[in-house]
Amino acid sequence: MDKRINGINVKTFGEETKQSIVFIHGFPFDHTLWDDVISELQDNYYCVSYDIRGFGDSELNTGQYTMESFTEDLENIIARLELDKPIICGFSMGGYIALRTNEKLRGSYKALILANTTTSSDNDEAKLKRAGAISGIDVNGIEPFIDGFFSAAFSKDFIKKEPLKLEKIKNKIMNFNPIGIKGGLLAMISRTDTTESLKDIEIPVLLISAENDNIIPPDTMTQMANKIKNSTLVCLSGSGHVSMLEKPDEFTSAVKNFLKSI
Repeated sequence: MDKRINGINVKTFGEETKQSIVFIHGFPFDHTLWDDVISELQDNYYCVSYDIRGFGDSELNTGQYTMESFTEDLENIIARLELDKPIICGFSMGGYIALRTNEKLRGSYKALILANTTTSSDNDEAKLKRAGAISGIDVNGIEPFIDGFFSAAFSKDFIKKEPLKLEKIKNKIMNFNPIGIKGGLLAMISRTDTTESLKDIEIPVLLISAENDNIIPPDTMTQMANKIKNSTLVCLSGSGHVSMLEKPDEFTSAVKNFLKSI
């Protein structure tokens, strides 16, 4: 079912009476990133996915985004849908949003699923790289940025085997407003570090990393798992950063096994 919540494009799947799971996509994608996962879960869970502000079909507004404004959108969705103790599943930038929201609203969620993400804020080198990306989009448009991002985000094997799938994803992103893409970069530049909050997490947490993730290496997520009391860590072999697309069966299997355990 399609919903509009404060300008955010929200999709719901399954029965409202069942345990809810909110899926938060990463940069620079949209809610369709989760389609394969949700199709496997919607019979047993109430699945919610949405387009982060500035991406997909959600409103653009000013484009001056922060991680705080992204977390406020998530909180509004949960409140408007009246979700009780939802499970929050975030990938990459979606993981930043999930971690910050959990830090703010400790005890509000049943569990966390964190895929290919980190608690660390940007160091100076990363900030300069993102600033350079914003300038590059202004000068050269969005396509060179997407091409460069894809070469880092996807494994060489996936790029070779799935050129048509990647072209379809690229064309979708090309239709997003560049202001939204730049706003997402600004939000990541300014985000806070959430590492200290890991020791205070009492709920079950699934962390999914990928063997060939060149953006957030597996060791980073191993260090996160070691700081969380009740954590499960799964590393998907042969996958690049966008693990739910490269290894959908393995990703979904890890999620299902985790959900059965909580």
